[in-house]
Amino acid sequence: MNKKYFIILLVFFFFMHIKKTHGCHPVGNGCNDRSNYRCGARVVYANLIPGKRINITVESPDNHDNNGVGGLGHFTMHIDNTNGHGGSASFFDKPFLVNGCDCDCRNIPRQYNWQSDFDVETPPKGTWFDVWISIYWGCFRDGGKKMNCHSEDVHYRTYVQ
Repeated sequence: MNKKYFIILLVFFFFMHIKKTHGCHPVGNGCNDRSNYRCGARVVYANLIPGKRINITVESPDNHDNNGVGGLGHFTMHIDNTNGHGGSASFFDKPFLVNGCDCDCRNIPRQYNWQSDFDVETPPKGTWFDVWISIYWGCFRDGGKKMNCHSEDVHYRTYVQ
C-alpha cells in the first residue's frame, strides 16, 4: 500500500473515532404502542414557505419536567407531483439535539419549531405534501456519550398554505 494512502486512511479513521467518542447523540427506544403513555409525539404544524424553506412544529407527548422535544432525526419530505411541482428532500442522517439539550437536558419545552432550507422549489398554495420525522423526548444521559430518549416515527400530511 502506498504510504500516502496509508496516512490518509489513518487520518480518516482518527476523525471518525473523534466524531463517535466526543459529543452527545440521542438514541431512541422506539414507540410502537400508542396505548403506552410514552407514545403520542406529533407534528403540530408544517408548511412550505417561499424561498425553498420548510417550517415545522413538533410536540412531545409528555408534560413532565425535562421531557420536551430533545431531538429530531430522519426527516423526509415529499411534495405531490401536482402541475409538475413534485419533489422530495431528506435531512438528518443522524439525529441532532434541539432546545439547548446538549448532553444535559433541562427545562425543555414540549413543542419545538424548526425551519430549514431544501433544494426543491416551493410549490404553489394548495399543493399537498408529506413529512416523515423521528421525534425524540425525555432524553437523559447514561454516563456515556449517548443519550437515551423515548422516540417515535411520525407521518404528517398537509398542503402548502
